[in-house]
Amino acid sequence: MTDTPSALIECRNVTKRFGSTVAVDDVSLGLVKGRATALVGENGAGKTTLMSVLAGELQPDEGTILVEGEERRFRSAMDARRAGIAIVHQELSLFPDLTVAENVALGREPTRGLSVINNSKLHTSVQETLEFIRISLNLDQLVGELSPALQQLVEIAKALHSRPRVLILDEPTSSLGTQEVEVLQDCVRRLEDQEASVVFVSHRLDEVFDFADNVCVMRDGRLVAQGPLAEYTSDALVTEMVGREITQVYPERDHPPEDRPPFLELSNVTAGFVRDLSLSVSPGSIIGIGGLEGQGQSLVAEIVAGIRQPEQGSVRVAGEEVKLRSPQDALRHGIAYVPPDRRTSGLMLPLSITKNAAVSALRRIHKLGLIRPNPERLEVSSVADQLHLRYKRLSQEVSELSGGNQQKVLFGRWLLVPSLKLLVLNDPTRGVDIGARAEIYALLRKLTEDDVCILLISTDLMELLGLADLIYVMYEGRITGSVLREQATEEEVMRLAANPDGQGS
Repeated sequence: MTDTPSALIECRNVTKRFGSTVAVDDVSLGLVKGRATALVGENGAGKTTLMSVLAGELQPDEGTILVEGEERRFRSAMDARRAGIAIVHQELSLFPDLTVAENVALGREPTRGLSVINNSKLHTSVQETLEFIRISLNLDQLVGELSPALQQLVEIAKALHSRPRVLILDEPTSSLGTQEVEVLQDCVRRLEDQEASVVFVSHRLDEVFDFADNVCVMRDGRLVAQGPLAEYTSDALVTEMVGREITQVYPERDHPPEDRPPFLELSNVTAGFVRDLSLSVSPGSIIGIGGLEGQGQSLVAEIVAGIRQPEQGSVRVAGEEVKLRSPQDALRHGIAYVPPDRRTSGLMLPLSITKNAAVSALRRIHKLGLIRPNPERLEVSSVADQLHLRYKRLSQEVSELSGGNQQKVLFGRWLLVPSLKLLVLNDPTRGVDIGARAEIYALLRKLTEDDVCILLISTDLMELLGLADLIYVMYEGRITGSVLREQATEEEVMRLAANPDGQGS
């Protein structure tokens, strides 16, 4: 692929180090005009670092970048943008207190005299970008008021506003529902028609096959495979990514839980967008909640976790009606919560692995108000081994870990709570690679064998189908139906997800 005459941008023998760590090791690849290239690999494989080099955010220690055969050295992201290269990161870079138009055109606002922004031209140019993506938004609405899916589309519009010849999408669908993914896929096809090159970085292999024409596989900082995507199966890609065969991503369940009294019951609960909702979760079970993005699933997780209180209805834990007024209240009842955004609402990034994991067990490991370092390290080390955590030392800042290993730290936090009865998971494998996913899924199954019950909210339909014993499906804040594991199919779940007339269960 690197020698093809139609390569729009190439990297040759690129190496990038961070101290003694070689994040990208002698990588050469080319991006073809009018084609979408999937870049896949485990967390920590070097994908984002390589793309940051191409986008001018990082400078390579060795190697060269060529744009249409001409060697270029980007000293900043602005240099790369001038060369027609734009990147959309998984973590949003939007300003919530600015409008849609202001965010999309930020740094490229049209002016008239004395550097005064020409709002008419600004709105016209942003509207043209949104029309290219084929989405309709109020240009004067504050971005902070939008759903996560629409914020993600605004982030993509921000990159497209400069009319790039190369668009790099790093986990662009992690916050998108099915409809928004289809919008993005259509947009990528039209970019290809204009002879742009698109890089699609994703852990969702089903989407990789929908979006891309070519594929590059990275492992441990090196490029280990590349070629037309049609030459690969999903299993073959997974093997290349992890360096071993993963035969069973979703662990088998030999003995589904028998009928048991529920640990958690929500009865006719109303809270904000959620209306008249009833569900139950029994010990040892995994109960899923699915549906199109933004139908109230996350609100249910927040109600159970004590973040949001019901306006009507009741919550019962172990048969007793309770008022969960805070996450601390929920934890006292054995309920723990893993939020969807580990970086902003889950982890304390400047702190160490030990401090992030042990925060849930402070009452047990402190004495007379002082933390005892040895018990703290021993407990965290034991959990790290159990989770196959990849790290240099427990004192390492958690921000230095890959996304999958950061997620494992979040899970490890609650494994240190011996009274854990219910784990509420909101998109628990967002941005997590296939190898780490398999390990997390195995952990969840082990927890159910210890009678912990799990409430799983996920925008990944295959995850729900692979794990849940029962799937509740939501539409506009209500449950439109439920499907048992044995009868659950993509078609049945999507039928309920798109059915405004479905009957509550």
